[in-house]
Amino acid sequence: MNDIIEIENIIPVDHQNYIKDLMTGFNFPWVLNKNIVSGDDCFLNQKNNPPGFNHFFYEQNKATSSFFETVYPIVMSLTSQVKDLPINRLIRMRGNLTLANQSKNLEQFMPHIDSFFPHYVAIYYVNDSDGDTILFNETNDDYDSGDKDINMIKTGPFSIKHRVTPKQGKLLLFPGNRYHTASFCKDTDFRCLININLGSVFL
Repeated sequence: MNDIIEIENIIPVDHQNYIKDLMTGFNFPWVLNKNIVSGDDCFLNQKNNPPGFNHFFYEQNKATSSFFETVYPIVMSLTSQVKDLPINRLIRMRGNLTLANQSKNLEQFMPHIDSFFPHYVAIYYVNDSDGDTILFNETNDDYDSGDKDINMIKTGPFSIKHRVTPKQGKLLLFPGNRYHTASFCKDTDFRCLININLGSVFL
């Protein structure tokens, strides 16, 4: 089985539109994150670790947003469609919003992995936009969080394995040990997605 999975229309279109209208509406609460990729001291204020906005739906084994039940069907649909992977435990679920920056010289954000233990990453795209998600050939197989990971992120080299253009309702799933990143949004006003980390109840 291919370890990179793309699913179109993971939830019905009317639900997709509801989530998009909700998360891009006037009353949805976003939190400014000065470094959207990593808050680690060694990566602060790097140009490829720019500001963005987060909304925390699920953190530390509990729902942390009154909107959690609205977006949780994305997870239920995924686990019902993909049954042969260890993704039956929700680890975290976050909204990410980045704004267009047409003058940005850099093409992409900082390569990274989300968590330093075995997991899968699911990315649900809230809106159509530019700013591809980029998956690299390189992996962090032992989920090292120390110098090995830091040096790899800072010096590479990285080679592109796969890229996905954000499309409303699409979900991208891949193993969490794979380095990945986002591209800067330039042609659309914003890039909005939900980042989901999944694992197994049996470790």
